[in-house]
Amino acid sequence: MSDLDGTLLRPDATLGERTVQVVNDLVARGGLFTYATARSFTSASRVTAGLDLQLPVITYAGAVIVDPRSGALREVASLPPEAVLAVQQATSASASVQPILFAMHGGRDRVCWLRKHTNRFVEGFLSHRRDDPRLFPLDSWAELDEGSVFYVSIIGEQGPLQDLQESLNAQLGRCHVVFAEDIYSPGEYWLEITSATGTKAAALQTIRRELEVHQLVCFGDNHNDLPMFATADVSLAVANAVPEVRHTATEIIGTNATEGVAEWLARHASQRRTAPGEPEGDDPPLGRLQSSLRQRHA
Repeated sequence: MSDLDGTLLRPDATLGERTVQVVNDLVARGGLFTYATARSFTSASRVTAGLDLQLPVITYAGAVIVDPRSGALREVASLPPEAVLAVQQATSASASVQPILFAMHGGRDRVCWLRKHTNRFVEGFLSHRRDDPRLFPLDSWAELDEGSVFYVSIIGEQGPLQDLQESLNAQLGRCHVVFAEDIYSPGEYWLEITSATGTKAAALQTIRRELEVHQLVCFGDNHNDLPMFATADVSLAVANAVPEVRHTATEIIGTNATEGVAEWLARHASQRRTAPGEPEGDDPPLGRLQSSLRQRHA
C-alpha cells in the first residue's frame, strides 16, 4: 500500500516509467498493490492512469474506498453532522479561512463551497479543476445535508488555520484531523478533517480483512500516513518524508525523485523462479504473500 503525492509520485506529481513497469509486473504476477491518497479518485486516476490496479483504492485520506476499474464508490465514511456544522459556523464570518466540503450528492462525490465567500486559496484550488464534474457551488450551506459530508479541506496560511483548529478542537472529538504544509506549494497549509473511521488506517484495515492479508507493507511520506504506518507490519518512509514519518518507519528507502518505492519493490517483491523439482529458497516477504494467495485461490 503506497501513498501517492511525495511517495509513489515524483516531485512533479507524475509516475516514473520505472514505477509503472515494476508495479504492473508485480500485479501481473499476482502481487497485491494499491494506493491510499488524500486525492479524490477523479484526481488520483489521472496521475495513476498507467497502472493496472485490481484492488480497491483508498481516496480522500481514507474517507472513500473506490473500485479502480469501475470508479464505483464502495464505502464512504461520513463525518459527524455536528462537526460539519461547527466548521460552517466557525468560518462563517472569516475571509481568511473558508472550507471546501466534500459530500455525496446526486449519487456521486461533490466539491462544495460558498460561491460568494471564496478567497484566494479556494480560488487557487478551483482553478485547477474548472472542468471537474464534481464541482457543486452553493449559495448557502443550508442547501447541503450535513450528514452527506465525508471530508473537509481548509486551505490557508499557517497562523489562521492553527487558530481555527484550536477553536474547533472540542467539536472534533470524533474526527481525525491532519494539519500539514502543501508539498507542492511551500507556505500553503491544509487542515483536513475526516471521521475517526475515515482514515487511511481504517480503510486499509477494511481492505486487509477482505483480502485476508497476512503481511502488510506501507510506503509514505507525510503526517497523514502515520496512522497507516501504525497498522503496517513493515512501514517504509521515502527519504524525502517529514521527520516524524522517518522516525516512525521500519526503514527509510530512496526518495520519490529516484522512484524509491519502485526500487524497493524490484528488490524485495520479485519472485524467485525455480526449475521444476528445485526446492524453494526463502522468499522475500511480499513473495511469500503472493505465493500464499495463489495457493489459497487455486
